[in-house]
Amino acid sequence: MIGKPVQYLYEPVSGGAGRIAGTLLGALAFGLPGAAGGFLVGYAGDVFVRRWCVSGRCWRDRVSDDVQRHYLTAACAVMGHVAKADGRVSEAEIGVARQVFELLELDRDMRRDAIALFGRGKRGNFPLAWVLRRFHRACRGDDDLLHAFLEYQAAIAQADGHPTEEQQALLTRIAQRLGFNESELRDLMRSQKGGRGLRAMPQSPYRVLGVAESATPDQIRRAYRKLVGQYHPDRLQARGCSEEEIRMGASRTHAARRAYDQIRRQQGF
Repeated sequence: MIGKPVQYLYEPVSGGAGRIAGTLLGALAFGLPGAAGGFLVGYAGDVFVRRWCVSGRCWRDRVSDDVQRHYLTAACAVMGHVAKADGRVSEAEIGVARQVFELLELDRDMRRDAIALFGRGKRGNFPLAWVLRRFHRACRGDDDLLHAFLEYQAAIAQADGHPTEEQQALLTRIAQRLGFNESELRDLMRSQKGGRGLRAMPQSPYRVLGVAESATPDQIRRAYRKLVGQYHPDRLQARGCSEEEIRMGASRTHAARRAYDQIRRQQGF
């Protein structure tokens, strides 16, 4: 058995192009010691690549909020991992994933990236522990965010009626890593019978507007006006956007107005 300190560093990686290349180059340059060193360097490279592919870096320019970006990235990738846990991905599971993409209000480009993340999650070398650790750290113990995330994974597992043994075991691991016990997971899964329980990412009004809770009224007003100017349906229509983009823009504009009104009532300005 691998000890805890070593286990934290070690990750079984399939498709080891980096290890193969590193070993060969090291052997050619420095013989047997070089081969060993090259293997370790290649291994580190393999780990880096597979993590980078599910890091959400492609959304940095479009999702400025770190919590939201980690939430979207982890949700899409882990759904793919749960769906593939029993060896196949069913049409019902794909349908649940599409439903989640709708709830998350992803535009056309982001939906394409979300599908790619879902596909990455299906791979055997998916770094689940790293993704969950990174996501949990970004959420800073926000139970509502963690609970909503777990709802998506449970919905995928129950898409065909009942989760398989592999999916149930995986769900239990995910729940425990996020701080939930088996009893809480069972309650969540029972509440989802009949397709209930899915919801959009829980967001504070400040996160909707993309400002800190310490923002001044002027900063809040500017952020609100920027969002409305960017996503108002009339402006999107004038730019020739698709019906889907206009519909999502209307939803975001409505959410921005609700958030702005809520903050104004709270702060009294």
